[in-house]
Amino acid sequence: MTRVAIIGGGITGLSAAWHLQQQQIPFTLYEASDRVGGAIRTHHEADCLIEAGPNSLSGPNPQLDRLIEQLNLTSELCPANADASNRFIVRNGTPHPLPRTPLQFLQTPLFSAAAKWRLLQEPFIRTQSPPNETLADFAQRRLGREPLDYALAPFVGGIYAGNPHTLSAAAAFPTLIEMEAQHHSLIKAMLHRAKQQRKAGKPREPRTIYTFKNGMQTLPDRIAEQLHPHIQLHQPVHHIQPLAQHLWNIHGEEYTDIILTLPAHTQPQLDTPFDLSFLQTIRHPAVTSLTLLYEKQQLTHPLNGFGMLVPPCENRFILGVLFPHSIFPDRAPPQHALLTVFIGGDLHPQRANLPLEELLPPVENDLQHLLGLTGSPRHTSLHRWPNAIPQYTLDIPAIHQQLNHIETHHPGIHFAGTYRHGISISNALTSGETIAQRIMQSPRKEYGTTST
Repeated sequence: MTRVAIIGGGITGLSAAWHLQQQQIPFTLYEASDRVGGAIRTHHEADCLIEAGPNSLSGPNPQLDRLIEQLNLTSELCPANADASNRFIVRNGTPHPLPRTPLQFLQTPLFSAAAKWRLLQEPFIRTQSPPNETLADFAQRRLGREPLDYALAPFVGGIYAGNPHTLSAAAAFPTLIEMEAQHHSLIKAMLHRAKQQRKAGKPREPRTIYTFKNGMQTLPDRIAEQLHPHIQLHQPVHHIQPLAQHLWNIHGEEYTDIILTLPAHTQPQLDTPFDLSFLQTIRHPAVTSLTLLYEKQQLTHPLNGFGMLVPPCENRFILGVLFPHSIFPDRAPPQHALLTVFIGGDLHPQRANLPLEELLPPVENDLQHLLGLTGSPRHTSLHRWPNAIPQYTLDIPAIHQQLNHIETHHPGIHFAGTYRHGISISNALTSGETIAQRIMQSPRKEYGTTST
């Protein structure tokens, strides 16, 4: 009879557990800490709703939409404000909104006239992505230097807290490689997709940003409610012991399958019959999230957008800033501005570890020059992530092959998480579901009928 152990209570482990429960497959989820959700953490402080980790979800995403409906969370959804659509990028010390229309593209000071002309030539560039191409090389080859510096690099900093010169184009952004391979042009690929949607009579679904009324922690908490009592908190796993007939022992219990959803950097600490030391080569740079509350009159910038990204070539201290009070309602008291600043990342991880008294002055200096800040914050909330986002560098495909090798030669062992199937929350949910589906479809076991 199939019986599954899930190690790790982050969103990937919760997703795997949820899908196993839907098929009445027995499982136990082991979580070392006193809570589930991993990096998803919502705090209520000083009449503010503060996200220590991920701040939002994006759609359309059929799998995520289905899960939210199954969890009866539809009424708890909180869409982003329509006037928060601007994404500001700094150039020459000034935040400029990223252009969203052809006219805005022609008028924006983010790119020079030469850079704009170079971008318009992209459909006629007949190059192809070579093996082991970095994201920076891909962008410069297809788009030119300025779009790399003032579009891709800051967004990579915002998504991965990473460096486009070390990230693998194929691993970190596989869609770009597919677009080039199929259409020989990114612009042609986008035009083709729009044409196909019009031909099929399906208007393009707008990209939506949303969270929950009480914050992102609503999602893992609701899943956990449905999985009780099959979650064991304060239960770290140190040993995975093989038994006869492809069974595994954890805490004296026998399992046919084990799903490892722990962060990659912690897994080499496990005592296992297979070597996991290679996972230490995945970089997880330190990132600090510093949320600051100000009165709106302390800032001259209208903060009329989602946030601001700072390109590395601008030589500032911060990676970027979110404007939570502008994005979602009820994130800060009236007439106050809530800013979430990100520091560190793959280029400057040491900055994330500075004590607050050394961290705050350079942050406020950047906010003074970029957003017109004056005065001190009314409230400060600091959250450190010593090992934040896994970096999909050029060696990540080889690491994924080693994971495949272990799964092949040790039946019942499965790996899932952001280090394998993508770094977003949607990727993490899909990763857990994918492994659960694999176990369900395994021909070597019979399913149980109750969870234990």
